[in-house]
Amino acid sequence: MRALSVGFPIIGQAVLIGIIVWYVLPNTIFCDCLRELVKITLPNFSDMSVNGEATFTYFVGYGFMLFLLAVYVYVRFTYWARPTPALHLTDLITIFGGLYLLDFFLSTTERFLFAQSLWVFITFVSFYFCVLWLPKEQALRLTQLLMLIVAQQCVYAIIYYALGFRRFHSPGFGPRAVGTFDNPSYLYPLCLVGAPISLVLAEVEVAFSWKWLWRGIGTIMLVALVLTYTRAGWIACGVSLGYLALSIHSPLSKQKITQWGLIGLALALLAGTVFVRTKGKVIGNPDDRSFWGRIAIWRTALQVIADHPILGNGANTYLQKQREHMTPDLRRFNPINMEPKNLYLHITAEFGLIGLGIFLLLIWRYVQLYRFAIRTFPLSDNTYAIVVGINAGLLGVFVAGFFDTPILHFTRPASSFTVACLLGILCALVKQANLVTAFDEIEIQRRKKKLWRIIAVGFTVLLPIALYLLWLLGAGIKRAQGALPQIQRFAKHYPKNSSFVRLKDIAEDMVYAVIASEDGFFYSHRGVDWLALHRALRKNLRAMSFVQGGSTITMQVARYVFLSRERTLSRKIAEIILALQMERYLSKERILELYLNTARFGMGQDGILAAACNYFGKHPKDLTLSETAFLAGVLPEPPFDRREVTPEFVWRCQRSAFERLHAFFPHKYPSEVLERAQKAPLRFKWGQVITPSAGGTGK
Repeated sequence: MRALSVGFPIIGQAVLIGIIVWYVLPNTIFCDCLRELVKITLPNFSDMSVNGEATFTYFVGYGFMLFLLAVYVYVRFTYWARPTPALHLTDLITIFGGLYLLDFFLSTTERFLFAQSLWVFITFVSFYFCVLWLPKEQALRLTQLLMLIVAQQCVYAIIYYALGFRRFHSPGFGPRAVGTFDNPSYLYPLCLVGAPISLVLAEVEVAFSWKWLWRGIGTIMLVALVLTYTRAGWIACGVSLGYLALSIHSPLSKQKITQWGLIGLALALLAGTVFVRTKGKVIGNPDDRSFWGRIAIWRTALQVIADHPILGNGANTYLQKQREHMTPDLRRFNPINMEPKNLYLHITAEFGLIGLGIFLLLIWRYVQLYRFAIRTFPLSDNTYAIVVGINAGLLGVFVAGFFDTPILHFTRPASSFTVACLLGILCALVKQANLVTAFDEIEIQRRKKKLWRIIAVGFTVLLPIALYLLWLLGAGIKRAQGALPQIQRFAKHYPKNSSFVRLKDIAEDMVYAVIASEDGFFYSHRGVDWLALHRALRKNLRAMSFVQGGSTITMQVARYVFLSRERTLSRKIAEIILALQMERYLSKERILELYLNTARFGMGQDGILAAACNYFGKHPKDLTLSETAFLAGVLPEPPFDRREVTPEFVWRCQRSAFERLHAFFPHKYPSEVLERAQKAPLRFKWGQVITPSAGGTGK
């Protein structure tokens, strides 16, 4: 572990610089060159938008983050003797990062979006690299390099805005600077962090040319931030500049001209927020779509939080939840946002009150670290000034968080990564200043042995669980092997059953309704929908009970035809194995035939022939769209007898089927077709007539 203190590995520096360019300078020649290098080095993993490649990269990042967490825990436990604010902050960031790791098991999203979660690992891994391997001199150089790259983005923003080449047009306002990003909200957090740090770097430089270079860079960042016309950025920047001008710790507060200049600029930014994007009118203009729309967004965010107030809904779920809680007031503003426009509401929506509490505690630990650093570093040390600059930048981010989501969102990887690096640099500077005392060799060896004993106890506890899971795996494989010969027989011969109905003799709407309701991705997977199984795992863990199986149509056929219907893990394993084999020997059409003839539609009998006859007195080929929607909707909750077929039950079944039909087959089943089907009354065999669209009336 002494190698950890030798220096930041060369390969780590190269990767970190590449990540900075990738996130901070997208859509530039620098990023294009890096992309080509990635294609040459990793030809099979060049497009992270592809689901399979994104999933692979997600698990690689997940594993690497776990590895660095293990390294940190090892070093923290065996080498660092006295806890300091730097270690306390790192501990809180570790706990906060753990929420993103647990998100894989607890998220409420329907389809887990692996590509949108990749920024998490880049962000936290970069932080741990800085904390564990970054010496003081390299930390200062990395800070300068980061600011230079952010300045390059700001130069793009100003030039593009002046030339009218790449600008974001807000409805009712006009063009705004975006640089090489797609939205000004992605650019302004970088300017917000970079401007105060650059101004402070100018004060610590001795050479006249370097001093004015950094002043020029700071000015460029401020101009780019102004051109984004983002009120959250203007307010936060005003607070940040005011801090630099008035704080007794700031080197800029010692120079009267600079101090008054910063105060004037801060007041101008704060005053400008009253008129910006309001066409010269005072804030509150009824045409100010951004202002009033934000209030509507916050109200919706509170409703989203109310769904799961303790654990939250999971990362990257807000857009889905916003659609579920869309209000007429919010729809009136035609929102295109994908976040709650408030950092603290965003964290609460994703990770609940637990996540918000951890984040607020993290901020408190950061304030303790900052106070500790300015009391420890001498005023003559350049590190002191850089710490003040970093604090001014982060202060701006926390203030902007009251009005926007500047970090910790999948659309803000650049700013999230930059803030993580700055926090890591701050912790590294404190650690490298010999503020973290180490144990002597005897104590280190003693603590190593204690740590290994704890690990051994953990493995001992987990070993029986692992052996039990292996036994279940073996039992599942054995059950699957016993059913394999039957699969090959079904590939060539139909079951000898008079109630078996060929697929061509079943209404087409029935086939589509069943696919949409039970397995919308039936034609795209190979028997097992791993994302559906993952969704079922997450829902079961949340409920702490079995509430969903995640089975595809193929897996259900394996269960109905070749296995039993009990709910055991060994049966689920056998089901997965058989489903994969069935896709090899049976066509999709044959699998659908088997499913429709064995599925439980209720009323005490199985199969589509019995269902069509028992409910409607018809042959399956004569079913209407409204009838097929009802039959597909009863599959998750088949009724035992006709007394359970109430108007409310029919309406619920049809609504679920119609929604999924429109979601998976929008061209074949447009809204107007489904609306007509909803209005059609259902005439059951026993004489009951129900019109679900009429509020669930029946007679």
